[in-house]
Amino acid sequence: MKYILIFFLIVLSLWAEAIPIVNFQTNLFSRNSQNLKKISMDLVIETNESVATYKIKDGLNIVISSFFIEDLFTSQVKEEFKELLKSYVKQKEGIDIKKIYIEKMEIENQVDLDELVKKIDAKNKKIK
Repeated sequence: MKYILIFFLIVLSLWAEAIPIVNFQTNLFSRNSQNLKKISMDLVIETNESVATYKIKDGLNIVISSFFIEDLFTSQVKEEFKELLKSYVKQKEGIDIKKIYIEKMEIENQVDLDELVKKIDAKNKKIK
């Protein structure tokens, strides 16, 4: 009986669906400025079913926008983010996410136009 249960669990784990979400980008608010900052991330999401990626991405867009960009780079908030995404997608779409793996998360280099204008003005004042 024990071997049948172990075999059954192994077979179930083989049916797990891995959904890669590559180069997901969105804009988030920053605590330190009034500008939006662009974030880029790669995720792998494991479920027990075949799921349309757009349903996961919709939930991801909604959940991630509730965080400030600086907070997402702490381990505690990353774990909160994963749990919130699991919960939201389960409630909204009925999709049971087993695991979420964050492969990459980084802030994209963006030009802050206000800072750029200030630097240009400062250089112009020095030249005169």
